[in-house]
Amino acid sequence: MLNNKVFYHGIIRKSIVAFGSLFSNIHIDRREGNSVDGTIVQRLQIPLAYAPKEKWLVRLDSDPNLEGHTYTSLPRMSFEITGYTYDASRKLPKLNKIGCVKNGSSDNVFSPVPYNLDISLYVLTKTQEDALQIIEQILPTFTPDYTMAINAIPDLNIVQDIPIILNSINVQDEYDGDFQTRRFVTHTLTFTLKLNIFGATDNQGVIETVNANIGQDETFGNPNQIYVADGDVTTATVANESWTNNF
Repeated sequence: MLNNKVFYHGIIRKSIVAFGSLFSNIHIDRREGNSVDGTIVQRLQIPLAYAPKEKWLVRLDSDPNLEGHTYTSLPRMSFEITGYTYDASRKLPKLNKIGCVKNGSSDNVFSPVPYNLDISLYVLTKTQEDALQIIEQILPTFTPDYTMAINAIPDLNIVQDIPIILNSINVQDEYDGDFQTRRFVTHTLTFTLKLNIFGATDNQGVIETVNANIGQDETFGNPNQIYVADGDVTTATVANESWTNNF
């Protein structure tokens, strides 16, 4: 390894899991009559998976009637990582340390490295009405950002606030083709997660005693002893406070 240490904090994985949890409980209603205030006849939970949208599109194209009895159906959502970018605007002094003292020792880690994680969320539906119900449940949460907290390094009690920024939404309605071609309505939402990636942690003892040279022939057994320096500098003690006057 680059620093001869093997470590893994799981920060990226924790961020992905937290991101997916935001969209894991979205439902849509099938209504009788008016699609907005009609009588609800069915409520569906939207499946969510970590996978590229092409995986689901290929499966649906190869079996448009779902005769293969697979779990792939519409509507559904998926998301995937699309890239990493270093964020110089959030850079901290690299020699700064974050520490935690416990059990007579100190665990510390250097300042994290800021990276932006790009994620795409795909909403695949058969109709625009289903897509609009899902999108309207997502957009009010982001203005255009939403902040969530993750336990980055439990051993150091480091909890990080991760801003999630909604950058854009693209719509693709594949309605062209013959009557045997299945229609797909795809909404692609692009997000940016502002992460802080930590390096390896170090462990060292806690400094409990410090010896300082404060004068000539100092006696450590008598910390209240008053010393007088040579020359034109005098030291006096009044009301347990000391000061130095230069003449």
